[in-house]
Amino acid sequence: MNVTIVGGSFAGVYCAIKVKELYPSFDVLLIEKKEKIGYIPSGLSMLLNGEIDTLDEAYFMTKEELEESGIIVLTSTEVISYDLSNKMIQTSNGIKLFDKLVLATGSSQKSSKMFDEFSDIKTYKDRESAEITLKSLTEVQEVVVIGAGQAGMELASGLIHHGKTVHVIETMDYPLYKYFDKDFLESFYTTTGKIEGLTFYFNETVKQIDDSTLLFSSGNAIDIKEKLVLSANSVRPELSIFDNQLKSNSDNTIFVDDYLETSVQDVFAVGDLIQVPSFIFQTNVYAPLIVNAVQTSLTCAKNMIEKKEILRPMLKTIGVKLFDYYLASTGLMESEAFLYDERVKSVMMTLPISTIYKKDVTVKLVYNALTYHLLGVQLISKEPVLDKINTFALMIKEKIDIRTLNQLPHFYHAVFANTSLSFGDAFGKGDDLSEI
Repeated sequence: MNVTIVGGSFAGVYCAIKVKELYPSFDVLLIEKKEKIGYIPSGLSMLLNGEIDTLDEAYFMTKEELEESGIIVLTSTEVISYDLSNKMIQTSNGIKLFDKLVLATGSSQKSSKMFDEFSDIKTYKDRESAEITLKSLTEVQEVVVIGAGQAGMELASGLIHHGKTVHVIETMDYPLYKYFDKDFLESFYTTTGKIEGLTFYFNETVKQIDDSTLLFSSGNAIDIKEKLVLSANSVRPELSIFDNQLKSNSDNTIFVDDYLETSVQDVFAVGDLIQVPSFIFQTNVYAPLIVNAVQTSLTCAKNMIEKKEILRPMLKTIGVKLFDYYLASTGLMESEAFLYDERVKSVMMTLPISTIYKKDVTVKLVYNALTYHLLGVQLISKEPVLDKINTFALMIKEKIDIRTLNQLPHFYHAVFANTSLSFGDAFGKGDDLSEI
């Protein structure tokens, strides 16, 4: 059996490893167009934030490591066209035939039409563009970052760390809007807005860029002479190479069934190419996160020969350090309540992390107003709390009743050990939560 996987990032690599583990006798071929596999898309931000010393460290896997497990790896090999009905791929390294095909080509910052209109915008998601951007950063003092999502804020944090003056442009009226509610983040972005050298431009959309000016749709403008403009906008898959051979969704992702198989038999798709089932909304959503890339690839491998395991519903979960803050989020935000079938309520509190150091963490709980089941959690602190969000994600999946949180020490102490204040105390002993 010949299993061919196209794409050498998280989804493709983990799928190849799992297929070889489950079916040692299979010939597993991984094709990657870049010179190396396993580049971490946030490598530039990691470098700027001091997590790594060089971009050479921004790899989670090497070709040699995969080959040691018996996987055939072709790098510097670009796919030119697909003939899915005849199970054939035309590549820059000749024609490749397959019995099973896994598409793990990921997403691109250049899927936005912005790049067709504005040629001076720099990107950084792959190693080559990150190198170009890094070199450009040595030549400027001021940087314009388009997008205040996780990627844009990580860039801004790293750039400030390196002494740059940073201008962040965001269409919404606050940063990180996909993961945090505005009321919860207000103290964070008003505080970061006071950081020397950092300026936010909210409710603004880029309309035009030339050599000297970036013009907003509102009519406002930024002088960009001697400034570098970086895009941190949302990524999207590029499907034109499949030449309409595959059924797609309305958001330009590839349609797959519960077992990750596309509309063409024996052809699967994983990672940023597809939607994933949402645990909260009972529908499919586009969530290009590393955890989803890995989970879809592992599930795909298990269904390679026989459809026996559906993709489990997932929670939107992130953890990130920005400036001096640790922020984490999982599940439903209150601002998404209109998408949820039942009534939602929330409560926000500040808890001490430790009775010894008296450090605080601010927590927002979003819950079902009828069942009191926990639906979403947001955390922010100047102390490391990112690992705590996974326990909260488990609580959501277990449909924990928030009224009983102070009666669940095995959960509670796993989240905030040695804390003198319980969630029950925060609500108030004997309080009727329906009145919150």
